[in-house]
Amino acid sequence: MTDLPGPGASAAVASPPVAELSLRRNIVYAMVGRGYYAVTQFLIIAITARLGSVSDVGALTLATALVTPLFFFTSMGAKTVMTVDDFDRFTRADYVGLRFAGGLLALAASMLTVALIYPDRGWLVIASVAGVALVRFFGAQAALNQAIFQRAERLDYVAASIFTRATAGLAAFALAFWWSRDLPLALFCEAALWFASYWLVDTRLLARLGMEVPLAILRQTTPRRIWALTLWVLPMGLALWLMRAVGSIPPVMLEHYAGLGAVGIFGALAYAHTLMSMVSNAMAGAAAARLRRYARKRQMGAFRTLTRKMMLLSGGLGLGAFVLAWIIGAPVLGLVFGPDYADRELFTVIVGASGLALVAATLNTAITALHAFGWRVAVAGASFLAGLAVALALVSSHGALGGAVAFLASSAVSLVMSWGACRLLIARARMV
Repeated sequence: MTDLPGPGASAAVASPPVAELSLRRNIVYAMVGRGYYAVTQFLIIAITARLGSVSDVGALTLATALVTPLFFFTSMGAKTVMTVDDFDRFTRADYVGLRFAGGLLALAASMLTVALIYPDRGWLVIASVAGVALVRFFGAQAALNQAIFQRAERLDYVAASIFTRATAGLAAFALAFWWSRDLPLALFCEAALWFASYWLVDTRLLARLGMEVPLAILRQTTPRRIWALTLWVLPMGLALWLMRAVGSIPPVMLEHYAGLGAVGIFGALAYAHTLMSMVSNAMAGAAAARLRRYARKRQMGAFRTLTRKMMLLSGGLGLGAFVLAWIIGAPVLGLVFGPDYADRELFTVIVGASGLALVAATLNTAITALHAFGWRVAVAGASFLAGLAVALALVSSHGALGGAVAFLASSAVSLVMSWGACRLLIARARMV
């Protein structure tokens, strides 16, 4: 593809005016920040389960299952690619333009999807989709700022941004839901506080790096450049959509066969995967810029060593979570969510599948750092087809457990394929 240097390119590659942190400190900040965010999102599920009904949890789970893949597709993996981009073709302004336009498109697509698929589900489902979509929209814009902080290897800025946004969002949701017992209203309040923290905190952190605020930088790009960037990162958009769609298959099929109550129970237990993946992805994200640097300089020994360390950390997290799920999963679930959710077998299968998915996610980060976006599509496509096939075979007869086994199958396929792809790509790079 023809390079498009465009305006603002020199500013995009300039060294940040603040010192980089060590990789170890960045990983610690990343894990603390993402871990804290995961806890706040877990508390939102717990608050909904305790103060609301199983149907409220089901509506929240279903809305998330519908909205999240759309936002991952329309963002085209802008955050992930920007972290490992050498900025020789596109600038930060191009990425901001893509993320903003993609977010607006995802908002519209979310409402169109729920109107077409669930026209008779009433206010709870439709308004919950709208609320989750607004939360995801503001989160998508903040995520691109976090990519800037990752490129500068200042994950303390990422942690500060996440801490403010997550705390404000949790407080707004909890107070609104406690006062009204209205899930959509609580989601709208959460979205409003996410928007406020975005402007109050992220813009100040960007200023420390000498960066303009996102809306101001949009004047430095054009629709033509945004479209060219879209075509380049389209494989990543497809890969991320497929990855997220895998997690949406069980809730959507459960709603069809068993109703919102079954979706609520599955969604509460499945949040363990979200929590685990946030911590693991934080580690991988902290190392992404370093991996790209090794790949660019053809230091494949260092690249392979760092990838292996990330795999071991993710695998250790997954194994520890699996053991805890089997030993104390049921009483903890009953304490946090209530007796209806204390299903040790279902929870253990979900956590085991999550452990495999965490290691696969680390390998996918390495594949992205090598700019092998096509391989990401192949891995995600195979994982999606495996999960869909098992879900079609089992969910109608085994309910939530069938959905969990489908997740296990997709995670196993993702791990095997990403491991093979990573080995092949590293071997090719060493031969160049």
